[in-house]
Amino acid sequence: MASSSEDEAVQSLLSQIDAIEKSSWTNNKKQNECVITPQMRRARRHVQTSHCYSSQWKLCPSNYYSLTLEERKVILGANNTSQLCKACLFENKNYKPTDTSTTSVVDRTNSQYYLVVVQYVESIDMKKLQSELRGLRPNGPKRLDPNYFSDMRLAPEDVSEKLTGYGHNGVSPFGMLDSTIPIIVCKSIVENVRPKFIWMGGGDKDWKLGMAVSEFVSAVNAIVLDHRSSSGVRIFPSCISFADICNTIMERAVVKYNYITCIQCWTKC
Repeated sequence: MASSSEDEAVQSLLSQIDAIEKSSWTNNKKQNECVITPQMRRARRHVQTSHCYSSQWKLCPSNYYSLTLEERKVILGANNTSQLCKACLFENKNYKPTDTSTTSVVDRTNSQYYLVVVQYVESIDMKKLQSELRGLRPNGPKRLDPNYFSDMRLAPEDVSEKLTGYGHNGVSPFGMLDSTIPIIVCKSIVENVRPKFIWMGGGDKDWKLGMAVSEFVSAVNAIVLDHRSSSGVRIFPSCISFADICNTIMERAVVKYNYITCIQCWTKC
């Protein structure tokens, strides 16, 4: 049986290890507030093994999502709000499995789920997204039906958490539990963001991950599509469950406007 002195030595060693780990995430005065979760470790492990040398982690205040985009920009040290991004899981309700009897390769042109990374200052045009996804296959007999991607919806929060492994406002494209889900990044992020550095979810609602756009696209093998809406109107509030509003606001929005953006609430995003 271990003596009390041995127990104290073990606890001291564990405390030192904990302090070292926390210092690798943040070296400022917020270090004592830092709680490292398995989800955060999973995201960071993916970032590190992908050699994303430009990556930065930022611990944000608990009221981060009640702040304006301009205020969030200051917290993250970003140059402009166009660098702030969000990852949303979409489900194709018309999905039919590809015949995998002859291959084990994941078909990124026909996935039930897609993780879409979009800027907070932009909106997703669902008609354009539908067309771009269909265009992943060349013209010919293998191209999917024109209406195949016509029923793309935000996945319910419980489904998103089950597949990505991350909770609300903490979804990261890195370290997802289901690593077969294709990741889509808006073309405007790749071509128009200056400087070419973006911020996204870091595996926890209080943590954000920033990195160079080129490293991000390469690390997650992102599909670059032009699905930006020209109108900029935001419609879909992510803080309200899809089931609660899909027969009201969601359906009317898709029919009338053909675009949708996941936002934080009715007045904040």
